[in-house]
Amino acid sequence: MWLLLAMLMIMPYETNPHFYLADNLLGVFPDFTVIKALGLVGFAWAGLRLAAGDAAGRLMSARPARLFLLFLGVVALVAVAHGTGFRYSISRFLGFLVFLPFVVVAVRSELDMRRVLQALVLSYVLVLPYGVRQMIRFGDRLGVGLYEANYLATILVLLVPLAFVLGAQQRLPSRRLLWTGAGLVLVLMVFLTSSRGGFVGLLTAGMVFVYRRRGFGAALGVLALLLGGVLLLPTDLGSRALATIFQDGGPAPAGLEQSNRAHVALFWAALRMIADNPVFGVGPLNFKELSTLYTGLDQGNIAHNSFLEVAAEFGLPALAVFLLLMASAFRTLGRVTRLTGSAQARELAGWAEGLRSGLIGFLVAGWFISAQYEKVLWLAIFLTIVLGALAERRRRWDAAAVAADEEPAAPVELTPVPEPVS
Repeated sequence: MWLLLAMLMIMPYETNPHFYLADNLLGVFPDFTVIKALGLVGFAWAGLRLAAGDAAGRLMSARPARLFLLFLGVVALVAVAHGTGFRYSISRFLGFLVFLPFVVVAVRSELDMRRVLQALVLSYVLVLPYGVRQMIRFGDRLGVGLYEANYLATILVLLVPLAFVLGAQQRLPSRRLLWTGAGLVLVLMVFLTSSRGGFVGLLTAGMVFVYRRRGFGAALGVLALLLGGVLLLPTDLGSRALATIFQDGGPAPAGLEQSNRAHVALFWAALRMIADNPVFGVGPLNFKELSTLYTGLDQGNIAHNSFLEVAAEFGLPALAVFLLLMASAFRTLGRVTRLTGSAQARELAGWAEGLRSGLIGFLVAGWFISAQYEKVLWLAIFLTIVLGALAERRRRWDAAAVAADEEPAAPVELTPVPEPVS
């Protein structure tokens, strides 16, 4: 568990040169960093536990896990068909495969889940001072010199609802204020990235989250508040958004017009690639190389759309499995959000609602960037697998405790332990 928490706390700094170890490891893991090294250590530890018959191994057969493995299988088949071998995109997905058993073995209890979610939120809140320092140093948006601004915004969108859930669950007013403040800091960071796709994802995540908890009127209030923030806060987001909507409203920020034209051209290029190669796609990492043939632009680029890039590079079958995987994760989270009864059950339901709203916002933002390789996305999917198992265990424990007229108690682990008896 502590190894996983250490990974989460340094995850925002992965591109820092001090965490860079080698160009490649064994020809499988390119851009080998400290985080990947820790992940391999965690994978080795988890593998030993699973080989010894650890009960967490049954989580590898959960529907989202099976769909993830099927998705990797389709991607590998496409790579073989195109003769690309372990190219960068395949290696990235293999890295996530290493991460899956590490997460399901390490996160064994409700306490572990709380620690992981808290560490995930705190890691990106605490990166703000360094991010602002790099922002001032380069005279650009938040994320430059730390990470790519649009991808950083998408990650932050996934975490914002979780921060507010953690705040709402605190019993002490001081802690509630601190976690709510963390959520507001993440919102501010999305604004500082000036990412239009990230902001649309934030709008979606915020409205879905508040609608589920407070109703339609409160969701409209969040919409008005965020739109007002775009107009009032002194960031580039307002000018970029307004210039995109009102394209004849005056001079646009530098590079924005070219960016808009490229996004439109890449959208149609992706559709034409899919039409030309619907089953096996154009091959891993070939979108950028081939994009100039389809767009007529001088410079090649990625699709800036997670779904279209998956379909264009790996084919429509891969996209179908990817969508089924996302739907399965949402189904699991939806089931957990319906937990009621004990305080522990309501806590699990809150975490599920935060993850579900954040994932919705992430995928909406992913319509504007190619975010299918982001670690936080796959971490959220893997945590969903564990959360579903914890919720099922909690449901059985609470039912048995009610039957025995006892106070519901939190099971320590997902491994078999004596159940309350009536």
